[in-house]
Amino acid sequence: MCGISGFWGPRDRALLEAMTQALVHRGPDDVGYLETDGASLGFRRLSILDLEHGNQPMSTNDGKVHLVFNGEVYNFRELRAELQPLGHGFHTTCDAEVVLHAYAEWGVDCFRRFNGMWGLAILDERGAYPRLVLARDHFGIKPLFYAQHGARVLFGSEIKAILQDASFPRAVDEQQMFEYLRHGLFDHNDATFFKGVRQVPAAAYTVIDGEGISDTKYWTPRLSEDGDPDPAAFRAVFERAVERRLVADVPVGICLSGGLDSSSICTVMARLLRDHAPDAVSLGDRLKTFSAFFPGDPIDESAYIQTVLETTGADSSVVEPTDQDFIRELEAWVWHMEEPMVSSAPFAMWMVMRLARRQVKVVLDGQAGDELLAGYDHYPYVFLRQLLRDRQYVRFAREAWLLRDIVTPLVKRRLWERRHRISLDSLLRPEFTAGRPAPHDDRVADDLKLRLLQDFVTYSLPPLLRYEDRASMAHSLEARLPFLDQELVDYVLSLPTRAIINNGWTRAVVRKALHGMLPEKVERRRKKIGFTTPEFRWYRRQRAVLQSLMRSPAFQHRPYWHGTAVAEAFARACRGEIEENMFFWRAINAEVWMRIFLDDRTTSLDEGSYRSGFVRRGDADVAAELGGGDEALAAARLNWGRHLFLQDGGAVWARFPLRSKLIQPGDELVPAIAEALVPLQEAGVEVEDGDLLLISEKTLAISQGRSYPIEDIHPTRLARTLSRFVSHEPTGVGLAHPTTMQLALEEAGAPRILVAAAAAAVTRPLGVRGVFYRIAGYGPKAIDGPSALNLPPYDRWATKAPLDPAGEARRIARDMSERTGRAVGVAIIDANDMAAEVFATSDGVSEADVLAVVRDNPLGQSDEQTPFGLVRRMRAAAVREPVLAPA
Repeated sequence: MCGISGFWGPRDRALLEAMTQALVHRGPDDVGYLETDGASLGFRRLSILDLEHGNQPMSTNDGKVHLVFNGEVYNFRELRAELQPLGHGFHTTCDAEVVLHAYAEWGVDCFRRFNGMWGLAILDERGAYPRLVLARDHFGIKPLFYAQHGARVLFGSEIKAILQDASFPRAVDEQQMFEYLRHGLFDHNDATFFKGVRQVPAAAYTVIDGEGISDTKYWTPRLSEDGDPDPAAFRAVFERAVERRLVADVPVGICLSGGLDSSSICTVMARLLRDHAPDAVSLGDRLKTFSAFFPGDPIDESAYIQTVLETTGADSSVVEPTDQDFIRELEAWVWHMEEPMVSSAPFAMWMVMRLARRQVKVVLDGQAGDELLAGYDHYPYVFLRQLLRDRQYVRFAREAWLLRDIVTPLVKRRLWERRHRISLDSLLRPEFTAGRPAPHDDRVADDLKLRLLQDFVTYSLPPLLRYEDRASMAHSLEARLPFLDQELVDYVLSLPTRAIINNGWTRAVVRKALHGMLPEKVERRRKKIGFTTPEFRWYRRQRAVLQSLMRSPAFQHRPYWHGTAVAEAFARACRGEIEENMFFWRAINAEVWMRIFLDDRTTSLDEGSYRSGFVRRGDADVAAELGGGDEALAAARLNWGRHLFLQDGGAVWARFPLRSKLIQPGDELVPAIAEALVPLQEAGVEVEDGDLLLISEKTLAISQGRSYPIEDIHPTRLARTLSRFVSHEPTGVGLAHPTTMQLALEEAGAPRILVAAAAAAVTRPLGVRGVFYRIAGYGPKAIDGPSALNLPPYDRWATKAPLDPAGEARRIARDMSERTGRAVGVAIIDANDMAAEVFATSDGVSEADVLAVVRDNPLGQSDEQTPFGLVRRMRAAAVREPVLAPA
């Protein structure tokens, strides 16, 4: 596996090197260049076969044909044996040399002979006029992009190679963005999200010469029903597909999800290893598997994976992705994916690929099995409609009953979503959507094999192949896909429908073919999960970070959506009031993508301007108003995932978290706040009239001596009993702990707490929440319990509500105004990642403004040590109206 790049046009060594270097992650082992007056080729190698040789570009002996090749042709040995009698000599044992000679012998007809995955460029200087040929494999497993710009046609394995040409205009393809945001379509045609950049179609070659650019298909998949449905026939073809992908001079492993597809591959690999198949030497002494676990989550597949491990005796390496990992790596992940994605589910694959690269250089994966053999839950629905269409009523009744455990939840989910659906037209700007043609979407709902082919060629598989390629190559790892073996695909496309769904079982032929090899638990599993993530459960946990992004001026000013409406709808979805529409992810993904590739024009992860987690992109015009330049932004020291700026309606606010010493009982807050302001002042950000100071209510309470080590609190029997029945509330967490319940009894008195508990017990079953705290009052509601999120020693302390917060807000505002010479306001707040509450404000401060400012919890809730914040309302000039991106 490698990265290729280059251009058709005049020489430019600096450009060629920059384009090739941009793909170093695809090929860290070697680099090569070839330059002519008409075209230039660049190559980054990930050495898999014939490690000592096989460097590229490669040229024929006469120097007339030159190749850069990314991928693997698995039938290269057979092709070499065919070419040798025709006079072709070989100097390496790698497949790239076979590809070069195959083209020299058969021209573009060679592509149909290949069984593998590839993206290649061939400079053919035979004849009077040279030409550049770009080609991709039958299924588009390996990427290849090109763009015409001025006197050149640029190409590369990834778009970032093309973007190395600083003169290439970066702009959004508005139609692609529309089809993505409004209709959820992506990777369904040859266009990309970058205007002017196209991909070579799958199963096609593109010729670039003096007459222009032309695309030609060399293969078209064909459906039939005349294939042999005998499970033994499928097993033989499938085992050959797996065995072909073991050819390597480096270690090979497998990504194991616990699903039917990857488990099937794993069991065949284990048998080949056990039987000492010649190419199984790449597996070593013991098969290596790589998986993602999600302990305690409904999508966790560890139980299935364990049964496969027990059956095969394979060695297992596991990663446990978290929502923190997801947010922390979001920008790096989007940078490598290059274009927006269907969902955040592929992040699990990203994490597994990184894990695998520590031990192997090649992995096999189960991608495409679902599209070939109806693995997704909606395919039985299509199948049943086909039976109705064909008037097979008896079979329909039988299959519907047998498939009820799959179809019924799908129907229920769709009915719920229909009742709680949000109108995307209310979220998208009419000036963006008006006049745009609806995308061509011809997916059928009552023909199973045709629908499978449509998803295989156009709708479902292409984006999955992009994720597979980018996730693996980001970590310099080659991913091979047995279900996309040419022989296997042709065979499956010829199978009758009953071999795919039969007697209530999807992928029927696979289950029968591998019966006795697969663990029964896997063979008979019904629920499809795969390499995915908890998605919306993660979004809920990280809602503060995602709201921070949605409320940033950059997001609010995009020409595609109504920023405030999107942010409010997302909040409702997190509360379960409306459907968990994937539009929210698409907007988040598109925003991050635009910040990286358009706002910052990022070309390399090594650039100083690119830092994962650096979330000030797109707000440069607002930042300029602050003064202090880059030093002021650096001094902001934002908390993880939070934006410096937030827009609420027509107002834009800057929020500076202020890092302070650890506040102790008896400390005066005014000197601590003044000290925390010094780094900002040194960077040129002085306190101004109208600025607002945020103070954590817990910090105020600690300074008043209202916080106690839990060892010093002695809960009564009543406190222990009541604490078992109190649920956590976002703005008042902690009474589920006996020590904090004891503090509540001391604050409000036992009678009031008992009444509150009784009322809550009656109303909670009716869906009414928060009654306990409404009756118990301010004191118990504000109690904070011990938490591992707090800095020591307060991780084992319980804290009461502060005394007289309104009076303290006025006093601190007065003292800080005197100290700074500026009229400042103060707000005492209690905020976490779920909700926020204003305890008190000084005179003249709007509680609504404070709530707007802290809705994404800019001060954090863990070990940030930022209990104070400086907030400034920016001038109205900073609020700009959105404009459409350049056409």
